[in-house]
Amino acid sequence: MAIHMSRIDELALITLDRPEALNALSFAQLHDLNRLLDSISPDVRALLVTGSGDRAFCAGADIKELMGRTLVEQRAGAVLGHSVLDKLDQLPMPSIALINGYAFGGGLELALACTFRLA
Repeated sequence: MAIHMSRIDELALITLDRPEALNALSFAQLHDLNRLLDSISPDVRALLVTGSGDRAFCAGADIKELMGRTLVEQRAGAVLGHSVLDKLDQLPMPSIALINGYAFGGGLELALACTFRLA
């Protein structure tokens, strides 16, 4: 899995971990992110979201993966992406995007879905 969640005291930290692809999100990673958001413990006081490496927070959708998908599959991925962003936006605790580089397309949307953004 290229997305990891860890605990730091009362904080949860989600790290997008594909620095070689500027932390671009594949369909599988969107599913993983969705699952991780569902699994956040109720005692977490805040969620931090960041990207690994020093070049990008998140480059958005994995364009190489999209090129191999039909339009119907691409639309399903977009619907899933929006669902994940809505879930992040509606979390019961504040979320903080720790923007450590580029935030393109869906990566910017990911940052904007967080309560706060720190660059």
